[in-house]
Amino acid sequence: MTATTWILAADGNQARLLKGVNLLKDGQQSPEQEVFRWEPKKAQDIMADKPGRSHSSVGHGRSAMEYSSDPVREEQQKFTAEVAGLIDGYAAEGAFDRLVVCAAPQTLGDLRNKLSDKSRTLTVAEIDKNFSNLPTDKLIASVQATIGR
Repeated sequence: MTATTWILAADGNQARLLKGVNLLKDGQQSPEQEVFRWEPKKAQDIMADKPGRSHSSVGHGRSAMEYSSDPVREEQQKFTAEVAGLIDGYAAEGAFDRLVVCAAPQTLGDLRNKLSDKSRTLTVAEIDKNFSNLPTDKLIASVQATIGR
């Protein structure tokens, strides 16, 4: 019996999950796909509501408060956490035996932090490249070339 291999290709705005990939097979494959998208917003759209003003502790002045972090990055981290949660659910169900994660470097780090121990145990390779926009056959070929068979 062959292991069920899934490939997750992600960046901070989209993710593709290829289910049932045979990394030993050359040529055309048509694995089931699941696509997740987050519509990226610009920082100015996210920050449309001004953060407010604070009163000075000395005197009568007031000043605008600054955002303490990058709101676009926070949105990407939320998206990555949602994708990790879906992968974890599939792992808990035993839907796959092996997972290959291909992601932009920052997203790969986010996924590492968010995936459950079970999902990380099933991860056989991590590729720090953004393959999320590649056609399916090129994505599979790129994974085969990077990790071998």
